[in-house]
Amino acid sequence: MVPARGLKARAMSSEENPYIYVFKPKLMGMVHELALTQDSLDWVIGPGSGRVSYHMIKRIRLGYKPTNMANARFIAEIWPLNAPKLTIYSVSARSLVDMANQGGDYVRFISELHRRMSAAKANCVYEAGFPAWRWWPAAIFALATVLAVAYIAVQAVIAAQYMLAGIIVLIGAWFLWQIWNIVKRNRPRQYTPDAIPEDVLPNG
Repeated sequence: MVPARGLKARAMSSEENPYIYVFKPKLMGMVHELALTQDSLDWVIGPGSGRVSYHMIKRIRLGYKPTNMANARFIAEIWPLNAPKLTIYSVSARSLVDMANQGGDYVRFISELHRRMSAAKANCVYEAGFPAWRWWPAAIFALATVLAVAYIAVQAVIAAQYMLAGIIVLIGAWFLWQIWNIVKRNRPRQYTPDAIPEDVLPNG
């Protein structure tokens, strides 16, 4: 077991000089601490800890999952063969209503993880976006919303309710932009570790 303070201490004292990424997914939740060493991904979550060699990581999925408090939240899901699934967020809870954006540190950590996975020639599947069974319903819902907003707006214009039509269009456009951004970024696909899709990374 690796103590929680052990990962940071190693970064200062070990020749491995691992990459460290720390975040808190929920204010009342446990701190997640991850480190990339020469041969493994080490993790500490509350009282639990572990070490996963790069060869034991079988699948990585990157995605964009905003919330009301974190519109720029990105997520990396990692499935090792010998450990529970690890989930990494690009934001960290700072208060009940505030999430710290750690996009820069997140991109550096995820990029370095992929570089080391590639160097280790790990037999891993790299996926971006939602799985197809989740993406298609979201895409259909987005299309249905576009048609519904257009229909209501047209009916309002026919009824000479021009102000109502304008309000519907403005609200609908904002809502559709949010949905479209999620659907577009999260289209299901595979990628290679040396070509991470920019749209599933902060500022992509």
